[in-house]
Amino acid sequence: KQWYQRRVRDTESEQASRSVANLTTTDQQPGTFNDKVLLKNGPAIFQDTVELQYSQIMDTFINITNTWSKGYLIVNDVLIGRYWPDAGPQYTLFIPGVYLVEGRNTFTLIELQSV
Repeated sequence: KQWYQRRVRDTESEQASRSVANLTTTDQQPGTFNDKVLLKNGPAIFQDTVELQYSQIMDTFINITNTWSKGYLIVNDVLIGRYWPDAGPQYTLFIPGVYLVEGRNTFTLIELQSV
């Protein structure tokens, strides 16, 4: 499956993203943070669905260390938590089985920094 990106259309988010996009330090390239390229258009929302059978519903977790930079995970309209693996200590997010349903489950990532 492919993640679909949707732009956040909020003036506060756009202002915040501009200040993050201009973040530089003496040992980093402009528009980067910890050697990761920042999102040029500000925060982005990625969403996908997963079909589960009843026998597949159980406690699980998602590991976000290699792909995502900083943001929030929402599963079926429930905020699971925030992640920021570059700063730690949160490297995986626990998803209780009670938040998953038989059939279509929607996973939403609100990425604030880079992909």
